[in-house]
Amino acid sequence: MDKTVILVFSDSHGKIGPMADMVAARIPDFIFHLGDYNEDAVALSKRFPDIPLHAVRGNCDFLSDTPDLEEIKIRDKTILLTHGHRYHVKESYDALQTMAQKAGADLILFGHTHIPYYAHINQLHILNPGSALAVCALVEIDETGEITCSHLPLEEPQSLRGKITVPSCS
Repeated sequence: MDKTVILVFSDSHGKIGPMADMVAARIPDFIFHLGDYNEDAVALSKRFPDIPLHAVRGNCDFLSDTPDLEEIKIRDKTILLTHGHRYHVKESYDALQTMAQKAGADLILFGHTHIPYYAHINQLHILNPGSALAVCALVEIDETGEITCSHLPLEEPQSLRGKITVPSCS
C-alpha cells in the first residue's frame, strides 16, 4: 500500500544528531519541525536537501521569521503545524483543538510540552511528538487518506551520551 511518510520533531534545543539518524534510517517523504530551535530545522534541511521540510517557530526561536502556524495539504488532508505555546498547551489542549476544528484540520501537530501525546477526537488527530531529545513522531497517510500516528524513540550517539546540556527558555 502506498503511504506518505512524515517524521515530526519538536523541541530539539540544538541537538540534531538523533533526528538526522532517524531521517537517514526512515527516508521520509516530509520532515516537520515544530520549533525550539529553528536552527535545527535549517541544519536538517541542509543535510537532507531532497526531503521537503516544513517548520514553525517556537517560544525559544526569538529572532526567527518562521511562521507561528502553517497549513499543509497532503493527500487531501489538512495538517496544521504549530509549536503550541500561543494556545497555552501546558494548561489545556482546548484552545488548540478549537482552533484546529475551526480551520477544518484533519491533523494538528504541536510541541512545547516535551511530552508525547496522541488523541483522535471528533475526526481530528491531535499529535505532540514529544521532545526530540528522546522521541519523535511518525505520521503515515495512505492512498485512502487514512492517517496513522505513532511515537518512535530517538537514540543519541554513544559518543555524546551525558555530554549535552539543554538550555531552557520555558
